[in-house]
Parts: sequence; structure tokens; C-alpha cells
Amino acid sequence: MDMEPFKKLSNLEPTGKVKKLVALIFLFSCCLYGRVAWATTFVTVQPYEIKFNYEAGYSNDALTISDYSGETITSPEWAYGCSPDSFAYIMGQSDRSIQVRFSSNCSNIHLIINLTVSSGTGIGTVCNHFEANYTALDWITLELDGNIPGSVGTRSFSWQWSVYALPLDITNYCAATSTNSTSHTYYTLLAAPQSPMSEPWSSVLDYACDWASGETSNVSITTEITEYLYGCGFDYETTQGGSTYSHPNYYSYPHHFNVSQLISDLSNPDNIDVNCLDMARAIVTFGNALGTDLELIRFSGGYALNHIDPIGSALATNNTFSTPLIDDDCRTGGFGYHAFAKDGNNHIWDATLRYDIDSDPDNVINSNPNCGETSSGQDWELPCNESLATYLSRLLDNWSKPDNDYPIDCSNPYDCGSLSDNENIIAY
Repeated sequence: MDMEPFKKLSNLEPTGKVKKLVALIFLFSCCLYGRVAWATTFVTVQPYEIKFNYEAGYSNDALTISDYSGETITSPEWAYGCSPDSFAYIMGQSDRSIQVRFSSNCSNIHLIINLTVSSGTGIGTVCNHFEANYTALDWITLELDGNIPGSVGTRSFSWQWSVYALPLDITNYCAATSTNSTSHTYYTLLAAPQSPMSEPWSSVLDYACDWASGETSNVSITTEITEYLYGCGFDYETTQGGSTYSHPNYYSYPHHFNVSQLISDLSNPDNIDVNCLDMARAIVTFGNALGTDLELIRFSGGYALNHIDPIGSALATNNTFSTPLIDDDCRTGGFGYHAFAKDGNNHIWDATLRYDIDSDPDNVINSNPNCGETSSGQDWELPCNESLATYLSRLLDNWSKPDNDYPIDCSNPYDCGSLSDNENIIAY
């Protein structure tokens, strides 16, 4: 049979005209071969498997992500009769492709494939894709017309597959259109995910995409994550300042971050104690899963604090690990170190505490080491997108401006410290 008429079908619009032309060709073929055209079995076509991440990289397809436990999700993400897996794209991408294969009651057929979004926010459509001489369960690459949404989020949608099939075996099968529906859930990220979530976990994306839903920038995404973590229900660990989500052998593996346990605790955060390392690592981990480029910074050396409101704490304080808390300001301790998240512009985010930004941030008359009376008033601010210099000046009592090389000059043991890039975070 001359195949040239079929090759031209993919350029014809609208769909109805294409179907009419195919029907005419079908009838002509029956006459040409001298066969009866009134076969009793109609061709059925059913999507069998769909791949969204089917090749290396993500220039044409979806990103590589992991499941809730960190195991790589492999294609196909959708299979007939199975629970579908989620997939992810970078927001605003266009010209995406998928791969699909169909099951059919007829082995060899010509297909015209139309794909529309029947509900939700989809990732694209297909109009009159013609596939000649298709063998059931072979893979077809379909180019999608449309863009990925332009903001961070988790979205669901349904596709309606309308597939017109023309059998090569025209004696036993009749041409027919099959209509089926498939449902999918996907994530949109700001940019390529970064360490320690360069292959982000779906459990991390579930939270991060919810907290930062609709956001479109590094600053807004990181701020939303920080605000949620500060208010999620965790309490500040005031006994020893120990990390809850570090590797059990803390001193040998301080860079290992138990994300699995953190995810579990986020569903019931009551009575969970955390410290600055936990929250700083959480900001970096959840932010970088969405494509921010954050790093964890540690400020070490020991220093006294201005008035702060620690995460989940009932009482504001400038003497976090000792008593008295604020009255008389006879402090016996401070921070031996403090960790927070920083971006490439030297702006920081801290989900461990709010600090007092009014004219009396120490909140007492007379400063350490003298005792003084409590003064009234606080103007709390959660440090988000704050310049490093401003952040340290508001956090530390009697802080001296650092030189370019650090460390900070200090007048007593709790006024000095040094900044250092923290170790790489390894999620487990």
C-alpha cells in the first residue's frame, strides 16, 4: 500500500477532517484489496506506560528525583493498573517531551494521537500526532505543546487520550477511536536542585513546594521555608544545645543530617527539641531541593546575645542556657557557636530565633557583665534576607564590626567569634 497519504496526516487540522480522510483511505484500501470492510472487531488502544524522565539530563524531559526515602524513581512513572509516581520540572520550561506505549487488541496499526488536559494544571497537549505502522507496546516520543507553570508548587492534572487507530489487518479489525484518561502529580522547582538535594526526595518536595507554593525567587522561597520552620511547633533545646538530627556519632559525622527523621517529626512536632544546626540544615536542604543555592555557615568562638525569642520558647531571653533569663541581665553564658543559612549575596536566614530590633535590643539597662533592670518593649523580627553584618550586629551584644578577614575583635570571651563555611551536608 502507498504510505504517502498517511505521512501527510500529521499536518492536517482539525482532528475531525483527519478522521474523515483516514476513513476514506480505509474504505479505499478495502476496495483496492478486494476485501470486505465490515469486520466485526473494532481496534482498541490503551495507554500502557508513560515515561516523563526518560533520558539523561532535563533539557527535553523531567528531572531525576527520589522517593520518600531517597531511592531514585525510575521510569515509567505511570503504568496501567499501578499507583503513579510523581515527577518534577523546572518552572517555566517549554518544549517538553514524554514517551508512551500503548496496548491494543491489534498488533499493527496506524495511530492519530490527540492529548488534552481534562482537569487541573497540565504540562502540555498533543494535536494530531501521526504514528505509522505502530506495533503494540513500542515506545513513541510525543512532543508537548505548552509550558510548565511559572512558579513553585505541587500540581495535579488529568489527560484525556483520544487515539484513532487504523488497522493494517482490515479483514478482521475496524478502525475506531479509543478514549482514556490518566492522572498525574508533579512538582515545579525554581532551578536545578542543589546539594544535599541534587536528586530531591519527593517527601522533601512535598513540604518545600507546599511552603513556597506560588513563589518565583530565591529570596521569597527561602523566606517562606524559614518562616514555616520557625513556627512549625518545634522547641529550642536549652539543656546542652545539642543537635537532634545529626548523625548519632556527632563528633565523627557532624555533617550527616537525618532528613528522614525530620520529615517524620514534621507531621507531629510537639515536644521535639531542635538547635541551630538542625534548623540551618533544614533551610539549606529544603531550599536547595527547589533550586536555591544556599550554604550553611557556622559562627564560632563564644559570644553574648542580645534579646532573642528562640523557636518554640515560652520566654524570650538573652541568657539561653542559664538563669536568670532576662531579669537583671546577670548572664552566665551565651552561644558557643551558632549556625544559619547564607546565599551567595551574603544574606542570611535563621529559623532558630527572632531578635529584638528596637533601640534597646539588649532589653536591659546596663550591659553585661553589670546587672541592670529590665526595660520594656520588643520589636521582634525573624532574620530573613538580612545582610550578614546587620544580622550579627543585631544578634550579638557589644558586637564589633569585623574586618574583611575575620575573626571579630572582642573585648571579653562572649563578644568574639569567627565565621566559617560549614561542612557539606549529607542527607540520610
